[in-house]
Amino acid sequence: MKKKNEMKIKGLLIMLMVMIMSSAYSQTKYTGYQYVVNDDDYYSFKYTREYKEEGNIYTTIYKIYHPTKGHHAITVTAVHDKSVKKVKVDIENAGGGIFAHINDEETTYETASMEPFGFRGSVGALGGNRVPNQLMVKFVSSKFENVKVVHVNATEPATSNFIFYVLDEK
Repeated sequence: MKKKNEMKIKGLLIMLMVMIMSSAYSQTKYTGYQYVVNDDDYYSFKYTREYKEEGNIYTTIYKIYHPTKGHHAITVTAVHDKSVKKVKVDIENAGGGIFAHINDEETTYETASMEPFGFRGSVGALGGNRVPNQLMVKFVSSKFENVKVVHVNATEPATSNFIFYVLDEK
């Protein structure tokens, strides 16, 4: 009886250690929204964000998870080239393949500031205030290096369904 209790306690300790270790290495998941123009509605999803730096190139990678299945579905990559004052945002299907590329947008700036920058786009101009901007980004800090994507158009060229991702709006 004593050995069974010891085994149970050891098993519980191992399970507890695994839970603690896995939570220590898990990334923070944020909530974002997908706006679908044809539905005129927002759908929430979870995403993670990661920053990288290589010389004058600052990269922010968003992994967007499927809202019901939970797997990594879309990757949004924002690359800021500080030397030419340009930000390019690419949207890709995470599964890869020949048709993985969804869209890309880019914007430039003359003077860096903490205010969001980008452009409204024709769908936003036609759709009014409810439609997010075609591209809007903002700097993470006053060093003006890494950026956060606030809004980005993710409409696939083959479809007529206009889709926007709303990330880091706060």
